[in-house]
Amino acid sequence: MNQIATQSDSRMLAIEEKINRDVSSAITVGVGGITFQNAGEVMEYAKMMAVSGSAVPKHLRGQPGACLGIIDDAIRFRTSPYALARKSYFVNDNLAYEAQVIAGVINAFAPLKQRPDIKWTGEGPDRVCIVIAEFKDGAVREVKSPKLKDIHPKNSPLWKSDPDQQQSYYTLRSFARRWCPEIILGIYDVEEMRFAEMRDVSPEQPSVMQRLQARQEAPQTREGFDQSFVTRETAALTGEAASTQTEDNSQSSDNPSPSDEGSDGAMSPGHTVAATNSEPADAADTEEDAQASETSKADHGGQSASSSELSPDDREWLLSVAKQLWAATGIGEQELVAGIANDLRNKAPEAISQVARAKALSIVKQCKLVCFGEQEAADTLELIAGIVGVETKDIV
Repeated sequence: MNQIATQSDSRMLAIEEKINRDVSSAITVGVGGITFQNAGEVMEYAKMMAVSGSAVPKHLRGQPGACLGIIDDAIRFRTSPYALARKSYFVNDNLAYEAQVIAGVINAFAPLKQRPDIKWTGEGPDRVCIVIAEFKDGAVREVKSPKLKDIHPKNSPLWKSDPDQQQSYYTLRSFARRWCPEIILGIYDVEEMRFAEMRDVSPEQPSVMQRLQARQEAPQTREGFDQSFVTRETAALTGEAASTQTEDNSQSSDNPSPSDEGSDGAMSPGHTVAATNSEPADAADTEEDAQASETSKADHGGQSASSSELSPDDREWLLSVAKQLWAATGIGEQELVAGIANDLRNKAPEAISQVARAKALSIVKQCKLVCFGEQEAADTLELIAGIVGVETKDIV
């Protein structure tokens, strides 16, 4: 962790040393804020923003290119780059803003005679928001939101504590996308970006587990089934080194013996045997169950992995996993959460401990329960925050 901090400090120092003081000192500052005369001033200001420390969010520190994008949007919307930066987020390496930014842009720049009129109809989950506005050419337009229960994703905790506010943001954004898209062209709020990103990450090719399942379901492929190949492929999903063990053909094709199963009847992680007359098991879920059990033992002082403390690198990686999985949970599709989880496991650094990996799989399991409607999102978010050891606001 200290090494990561040192690298960040070195990067910030290198950027600061490259700031052209002659150009930056020529930037005009007045009561209304700053004024740029040319692109050179904009680029120098982006460097200054990147080394501003706590004046900008973490995702912009040491990132002059990202700061340049913020400044470009700020110029377009005639607002403070720093104010806009504090309302920005990175969602899977894409720049996004809080919903209120888009609402403010629409109110300020849409060609309307006055601010839109926002109304609601219905109650509870069936509540619908209606935005009506009159354009300067006299045309009156309106947009109705879906019922509250049909809006996805709902990643912000305000969907539970202040649903009217969030539904008004949602509908106002939809109004602009339909009737004046040029106003917010290229600008997306956090939930929009998460939804778009989640739709794109599904692999075009079948996953390893899908291919294994297809092989298990096809009788003609059972002869010569290579146990060592399956072990290597499934071990790659957790980033663990596959232990190749030679077994005779009867062990590879017959049902597993009781010694190969856990007390709950689930196969142990890293051990995959072709089924004969039963339906193929979901190896990813089996692994999550086993790893989640290890996490439970560790978190409650059990013998298994109880002496293993999470390192700073473990915590940083685990927080990243939690953020991305929670963002994916809002889409409500279990397969999508599983796909992202597999991708994260594939990219896990070798230095990440088995305890951290087990906690990550436990988070996957909790997210799936939310997708299936078996757990409340707010309660699950608190549980996930407890697994990571952070506050809920650090994940959302």
